[in-house]
Amino acid sequence: MPPGLPHQPLAMRLWLSRRSGRANGTDSVGHSSGRSMSIGSLEHMMRNRFRMFLRHTWLVTIFGTIVLGGVVWAAFYYSTKNTVMRIAAGPGSAKIVQVLANTLAKSHDRLQLQVVTTDSANASVQALNSGGADLAIVPTTVGKTPDWPVVAILRQNVIALIVPAPAAAPTPAPAAAAAPAPAKKGASPKATKTAKPAKPAKATKTAKSTKTTKTAKDKDSDSDDDDSGDDSTKDSDSTKLKVMQLAGKRIGIVTGNEATLDLLDVVLHHYGVPLDKVQLSQIDPANLADAVKKNTVDVIFVAGAATGAAISDAVKAATQNGVAPTFVDIDQADGIAKRNIAFDSVDIDAGTFGGIPPTPDDKLSSLSFPEYLVARKSFDHAAIADFAKVIYTSRLAIAAQLDGDVKIEAPSTDKDADALVHQGALDYLNDDQKTFFDRYGDDIFYGMLIFPVFGSAIAGVASYLRADSRTRRLRLLQKVLDLVRKVHAAQTLEAIEHLQIEADNLVIAIIHLSEHEEFDESVRMSFSFALDQLRFAIAARRTAILDHAEGGVEAPASANTTDTKAAAA
Repeated sequence: MPPGLPHQPLAMRLWLSRRSGRANGTDSVGHSSGRSMSIGSLEHMMRNRFRMFLRHTWLVTIFGTIVLGGVVWAAFYYSTKNTVMRIAAGPGSAKIVQVLANTLAKSHDRLQLQVVTTDSANASVQALNSGGADLAIVPTTVGKTPDWPVVAILRQNVIALIVPAPAAAPTPAPAAAAAPAPAKKGASPKATKTAKPAKPAKATKTAKSTKTTKTAKDKDSDSDDDDSGDDSTKDSDSTKLKVMQLAGKRIGIVTGNEATLDLLDVVLHHYGVPLDKVQLSQIDPANLADAVKKNTVDVIFVAGAATGAAISDAVKAATQNGVAPTFVDIDQADGIAKRNIAFDSVDIDAGTFGGIPPTPDDKLSSLSFPEYLVARKSFDHAAIADFAKVIYTSRLAIAAQLDGDVKIEAPSTDKDADALVHQGALDYLNDDQKTFFDRYGDDIFYGMLIFPVFGSAIAGVASYLRADSRTRRLRLLQKVLDLVRKVHAAQTLEAIEHLQIEADNLVIAIIHLSEHEEFDESVRMSFSFALDQLRFAIAARRTAILDHAEGGVEAPASANTTDTKAAAA
């Protein structure tokens, strides 16, 4: 190896490869030791690469700026990205959801409504429970919907039991006029003449009876006029069908609305009519008119908004020949509502279902139950608040598109209200909706406070790593000087060879360090001087031992002490 430490790592590697390629035993030991050193120094090499990266201030600054920009962009993206809300809706609510989705798309650019179609309100509740939907349209009669936070009340549904109008009786065909009997032969012309009409008989008794009747009517006219209204009401009430009389009747449940078998069971069970005592059938709205004409149903069961299409279409189908249907009055609606908190009793005014002819023709007692738009408690409150704002500010336009099927109302925000209001909807209703800075202002403030702390910590780590690098250089240099002292104290060639191996390992360590750290001129000169001194010490001590072995004067163990002290200085 030429004097002085090579400045190029490649030259040092070539020199080491020549040494490792020697065939003698000592070199083989050094070669094996060199291999073990390269494997064991892998972790050390990785740490050195990391320290070298931190030593480049401009590179660390660029990398830190990129990371900070990425964090800011990610925070902005996740705070402003589109929020997709999955809403479960049954057959009777599909049109409502479509109108809500269109209204939301026009009013808000970051909220999207995705429809999850279900076959019933029970399936909508299951989708909400299983996480398949974030919102759902469900009535209070299904599941435990009062436990779900309410965003809005979409409408009030009513129950209608409709008795179709009777079909008109067939008109009998008029009898044919009797043909005149043929005249007998030989009959006289007088016999063929038309007989004169007989004189009207006297009706003395009839006239007397008529007068007597008129006199009786005149005497009781006042009392009859006072009771005529009550009598007509009693007669009409007596002809109407009662709920208790539904046993044995054929009840058709109209599909595609809120009418269900469970809902019918609530009413019948209260009046003591079991379901197995009635004949039930499911009727599609398109086939309802044919079922009425063919007289396959006695009573039609339908539920929905009082002014909605479901009940209005059922009433039209049950009207025959201009005769309006009648309705089964739920006269114990107050009692049912007290026993079941999902219901309220309601009086339906005359003509609510239609005006020509008016249906019902008189005030009708029935049951009502609200239909809620509910959401999961864990769903983003800010998104629900924005959705609630769109719903309440556009409720007139939504109602106009649905022809009376909805009448959006806000739930009660009192603490003792029956329904629990979603926190997002509550924020909007109480004018407590937060802006972007209200939501993230604290995070930004604390981030600005914490970020300088991290910057100081990074600077401290970089300073520590730099100091640690200087400490490693000093330690390597100290090992070289210690090795020089050990060489002067060596007494055998075997000890010299072991010290040579240690010297080679130190050279490899210095080369690794020089690859990952920039040595200034003073550091390079220090290592070069120390390694030259070590090389000269090993060569001199080996020569002294060989001379002593051949019978020469014993070489003092303290030879070149002056040079060693000078190198240490």
